Amino acid sequence: MTSLIDGIRIGHWTDTEAATGMTVFLLPDGNMTAAEARGQSTGTLNIPVYEPQGVADHADAIVLTGGTIFGLEAAAHVPVALAREGLGVPTPDGPVPMVPAAVVYDIHMGSYAWPTAASAEHAIANAVPAGQEEVGTVGVGTGVLAGSAIDSRSATKGGFGRAWRKTAQGPTIAVWAAVNPVGDVMGEDGRVLAGLRRGGEFVGVADTLMNDPEPELDWGRATTLVVVATDAKLPKRETWRLAQAGHNGIAHAISPCATGLDGDTAFAVATGKVEVRSALALEAAAAVVTSEAIRNAVRAATGLHGIPSASELDVRTAPSAV
Repeated sequence: MTSLIDGIRIGHWTDTEAATGMTVFLLPDGNMTAAEARGQSTGTLNIPVYEPQGVADHADAIVLTGGTIFGLEAAAHVPVALAREGLGVPTPDGPVPMVPAAVVYDIHMGSYAWPTAASAEHAIANAVPAGQEEVGTVGVGTGVLAGSAIDSRSATKGGFGRAWRKTAQGPTIAVWAAVNPVGDVMGEDGRVLAGLRRGGEFVGVADTLMNDPEPELDWGRATTLVVVATDAKLPKRETWRLAQAGHNGIAHAISPCATGLDGDTAFAVATGKVEVRSALALEAAAAVVTSEAIRNAVRAATGLHGIPSASELDVRTAPSAV
C-alpha cells in the first residue's frame, strides 16, 4: 500500500505513561476541506470557517489531539511548524497555514499531562502515507474510552481506527476515527462491542441512563472525532456533506452520540484527483466507512492503566436500546 488517499500523510505522537497523544493529518495542495461539530462539549480550533458559511475551503493540516482544552496549545503549534516550511496562505507578512483542530478528553488515566509543541513537532516529523499509520492505542487514541458515562473504571478502552472503500465510480472513501464516547460502540449485529461494564457484562449506556432516576454522570470525558477523506473532486458544500455523513456514521456505531457531554466533530477532505458523477454515493459510503472505522478503533485497541480493551474482555454483550 502506498497511500489510501494520495498526498495525505498522518503522524502520531504517543505517551502511554500519561495516556495521551495526538495525531496530525498533513494535507496536499489543492484540497477542499470542511467540518461540522454536533457534540455539545467541543474543544476546537477554526471549525466555523470550514462550515458552509465560512471563508476557508483549504487546510494544510487537521489536528486531533488529547489533553482536552490543554491540548489546543499543541494543536496551535502545528501552523507554526508548517509556516517554517513555507506552507500556508501567502500574505505580505509570510505564509499563514490553515489548520482546524479538535480535542478529546483523556486526562483521567496516567499522569497529569498532555501534548505539547514538541509533541506536534514529533507527529509532523514522523508522518507516513495515509494507511501506513498505526491504529489502536496510539496517537489521539492513546487515552480514550468507550462507555464513559458513569466513570472511567467501568468503561472499555477506545482507540484510533481507520477503514476505507473504493466506490464503483472510482473515488476512494477513507475514514479515521478517534473513539472516546459517552455511549457504547455497537457492533454490526446491534450489540455492544465496547462500552459501559457492570458485573462482568456490558449493560448499555442508553438503558442505564433511561432506567436510573438519578444518574451520576461523569462530566466532560467524551468525544468522537472523525476525518473523512476522498480523492474525489468536490466543491466545498459537497465536501461538507461528507462531514455530515461522518456524523451519520457515528450515529450508526455509537449509542448515544453527540450528547451534552460529547464533543463530536467531523472533518472532511476532498483532494480533487478523481471526477465523480454523484456525490450522494460518496455520502452513503462515508457513513458506512465511518462506522467501520469506529469499530476498527475499539477492536484494534489494547488495554491501558487497568482499563481493558474489547479484545481482552470475556463479557456477555447487551442488545442496543435503540
